[in-house]
Amino acid sequence: MSVARGIREAPIRDYARPVLAFLRNHPKAVDIGLTVLIGLSTVVSADDPEGFDWWLTSLVSLASLLVRHRNPTITFATGAVVSLLHLAMGNDLRPVDVVALIGLFSVAAWGSRRLSFALLAVSLLVAGAWSIHAADANTREPAPPPPRIIIIDRLAPPGPEDDQVQDWGGFAGVGLSLAVAWLAGLNTRQRRIRLSVLEQRAADLERERDTQAALAVAAERGRISRELHDVVAHALSVVVLQAQGAQAELERRPERTREALDAIVGTGRTALGEIRRLLGALGQDEPEWEPQPGAERLPRLVADIRSAGTPVEFLVEGEPRPLPSTVDLAAYRIVQEALTNVLKHAGPAASVTIVMRYGPETLEIEVTDDGIAAEEPSGSGHGLEGMRERVNVLGGTFDAGPRPERGFAVRATLPS
Repeated sequence: MSVARGIREAPIRDYARPVLAFLRNHPKAVDIGLTVLIGLSTVVSADDPEGFDWWLTSLVSLASLLVRHRNPTITFATGAVVSLLHLAMGNDLRPVDVVALIGLFSVAAWGSRRLSFALLAVSLLVAGAWSIHAADANTREPAPPPPRIIIIDRLAPPGPEDDQVQDWGGFAGVGLSLAVAWLAGLNTRQRRIRLSVLEQRAADLERERDTQAALAVAAERGRISRELHDVVAHALSVVVLQAQGAQAELERRPERTREALDAIVGTGRTALGEIRRLLGALGQDEPEWEPQPGAERLPRLVADIRSAGTPVEFLVEGEPRPLPSTVDLAAYRIVQEALTNVLKHAGPAASVTIVMRYGPETLEIEVTDDGIAAEEPSGSGHGLEGMRERVNVLGGTFDAGPRPERGFAVRATLPS
């Protein structure tokens, strides 16, 4: 039952939302419409002939509605004085007399809270005093005529309706109306404040989301930049070494030249595939899906290095097991970058030893060579620094530097 009711009420809320938005964005139009509505209601409800003074004061009260949003205190003061004059004239309650209530509502909603409370207190005091006067006057025999201002309706002859002092329901009716108008204004103020806070919070969340998105894009670009560096540097190093070997063996052993050229083609295709995958992550290409490299592709990587003429010993200690994707990729890239550095810096006579040590909760990687020892370069985010950053992100440890006896060593420990 409640679901069906919610479905029925949803279109009503959808239709009301643009109307409410128009009313909030066009307060002047609201004031004009309210003035016209109350004015027409007053004309229709004025069955008895009213005096010129009554109509004049009513027009002044209606005109004060036009400044309700800019200065609600004027609207309330004008409406309250006019209503008091209508009481003094002995007239019945008319729609125009609710201008005072609208003014009090407006002060509570958009003006000072202390001012609205003070106006409410003064209004209740006046309403109470008038009720006491009316009750006292109406219990006398005979009842005296209601007090009149000299310039108001001074020529109107006394009639039967002048026998009672008008009180518009007494203090209970007038006081309750004033209290309801004031509370409604306070509720509108609180709702406006909450809406403003929610809009500010939504704007802050949107800015934070945009900032997080920008940071994520920057981090992804940095990651892809490091990936491209690893792929291109490794592939080009292998290709250059294979080309040099092919050039050296071209005359003496042509079959070795063919093997070197085949290795160059294979290395180039592998590198192009990985570059295409990385560019696809940037939305610049639409490559076929290919899994990221991991530890299972290390034997192939070792074979490529061996084909380039560098002796490589690959050792696995412990029981191999599936690794988390981030650790798997990091392990491959660390070994790849370490081998690339060997090809670039260790010299032509260097040999390499790779040890993958599977522990209970860690994976240890050690890549050592016996080539020319070199000081650790201070890279700009790639090379050794890129390896160090990968390990630090995963919460592992990294160490790289010249070996005491000869060559260079790279050691990394990754949580697995």
